[in-house]
Amino acid sequence: MGSHRGSKTGGRDEFCSVGDCLPSYAVRISVRARRARLVMSAAGGLEIVVPQGFDTARIPKLIHDRRDWIARAAQRVEKERRRLREEPPRLPDRIVLSALGETWEVQYRSNEACSAGAVRRAVARESAGGRLTVTGDLGDAQACKEALCRWLRRKARESLGLWLAEISGRHGFEYGRVTVRLQRSRWASCSPRKAISLNARLLFLAPEIVDHVLLHELCHTVEMNHSPRFWILLESHDPEYRAHRRLLRAAGTSVPTWLDHGPSGRQV
Repeated sequence: MGSHRGSKTGGRDEFCSVGDCLPSYAVRISVRARRARLVMSAAGGLEIVVPQGFDTARIPKLIHDRRDWIARAAQRVEKERRRLREEPPRLPDRIVLSALGETWEVQYRSNEACSAGAVRRAVARESAGGRLTVTGDLGDAQACKEALCRWLRRKARESLGLWLAEISGRHGFEYGRVTVRLQRSRWASCSPRKAISLNARLLFLAPEIVDHVLLHELCHTVEMNHSPRFWILLESHDPEYRAHRRLLRAAGTSVPTWLDHGPSGRQV
């Protein structure tokens, strides 16, 4: 979960080749980190998050000591990459938002003005009966995908903000500004000013997992780290957090592949 904010050395990523026995990795310096930690993702590979002032000469030993974890994480990541490669990139005919208990049947309607070359982006509109209509140039699959993504962000802003307010009130937390984005790697994050950022992809997860993510970030408004105090606090509000964390690690498969692919067209 992306609760740390900071800058990566050498720009966005600094990939380091450290010998035949160690994998390539990226280093990210985090102003909130209290210790070094390892993160593995399909998008970024292996990332080492370190606090400011950390001696990077210690990283090879850290990687060596965690080699069993790295091997297991790499297998999970490769499985996710293989899923993205094998599932054809196509626009959806149905969108299931498990967090909200909603299923939307997607229809695509050609807009003659767009097809004729007029400058008008595709739009996605809801209608009765759980129907979602995308109107635009059906020959431009990327524009149709972007319309669906804008709709997904709107749904997330409408629902996740209220969800966070309800759960924070029930558990006695206070937080600052809330933003909703559509990100690849982080489910959520919390800044030192208690501003919380949420990923619209949360809508594809089970409600209890969304609860867990929100409580995790709310606990960061009190403990701005992953110290033992943080985990004790989280457990007091989410007694099953260990099981929820395990489920969250595998939750990427719940997100449809059309979000990550550049779709080639609509399934027929």
